[in-house]
Amino acid sequence: MTGAFDDDPTESSARPKGLLGGGLSAVFQEASVVVKAPVGTTLESIPAPRPPAGEGELSAEEETALEACKAGVNNLHKAFWIAGKSLETIATGNLHRTSGHPNFAEFVMVNWEISESQTYRLMDEWRIGESLSQLGWHPRESQVRELVDIKSSAGNRAAVAVYDAVARAVAPTGKRVTARLLGDVARSLPPLSPESSPAEIGKLVKDILAPPAPRPEPSADPAPVSESAGEQSAGASSNGSGGPVHTITAIGDNTDSPIGESGAELSNPKGAAAKSDDLQRLQETLALLREASRSISKPAVRRALEQDPQTTTAVLDEIDTNLNKIGRAVAVQRPA
Repeated sequence: MTGAFDDDPTESSARPKGLLGGGLSAVFQEASVVVKAPVGTTLESIPAPRPPAGEGELSAEEETALEACKAGVNNLHKAFWIAGKSLETIATGNLHRTSGHPNFAEFVMVNWEISESQTYRLMDEWRIGESLSQLGWHPRESQVRELVDIKSSAGNRAAVAVYDAVARAVAPTGKRVTARLLGDVARSLPPLSPESSPAEIGKLVKDILAPPAPRPEPSADPAPVSESAGEQSAGASSNGSGGPVHTITAIGDNTDSPIGESGAELSNPKGAAAKSDDLQRLQETLALLREASRSISKPAVRRALEQDPQTTTAVLDEIDTNLNKIGRAVAVQRPA
């Protein structure tokens, strides 16, 4: 069963043209009947986030805004950006203050069972989702999550351009955009900046997704290697700077391996030192994570959010980003 934030395997691969291809204009031109959508089911029906009108009971306008936002969050499984805007409007206006759950995170958990980190991630990502939906795409929250690093360094516009370029590249093949594909592309891109144009980003993405060039066919009659040449490649000569010429077989110190694989016994002591360094780095990371887990708690986070929501949200987003990076780095196949 597909979750609210997962890729949908049944989603159609047919896509609009996207950022560089005209967006939704053709769809709007073909529309002949306009039906007003129920409140809470479109982004336009969600009131913009604004400070509370006052303390105590909600005004009639605030009551209407709260109901629209609750309907928007209920629409989470269809369009996360509507839920994200709804959550931000509730939080910014303190519209939950008379709900019996004055703590915003608790209010959201009681009503929708959305965790605090996920709540603030939705609030941070909804503008990307909105922009993509206006281009005709239907992104999943798990997909936009893979663009968080790009958003942090280059802004929403760059993140939208990356998704759009990937979606346009895979559309002719009949394949779907997936969170894994977006993550692979995001990690392969060079550092982007807010000045990076959609055209530049599109070219970078196209180069990443382009199939590799075919390897040249080996020569049918390779030139024979003389004995003197063989001796030279084994390291008897110099490279002109006084150092030995390393061959493929010399790299792994295993003359029996055609690809330079190491033998059963490691002859280079530096290899063992590198392994120890890697393990030590992992152990140091674990120690830092243990210390961090002991110094943080939900009550402390809630107090920080109540005291300075904007700064605390930015810090929590950065924590989420780094935890995601660590999770991706350690997601390797391990011995059974």
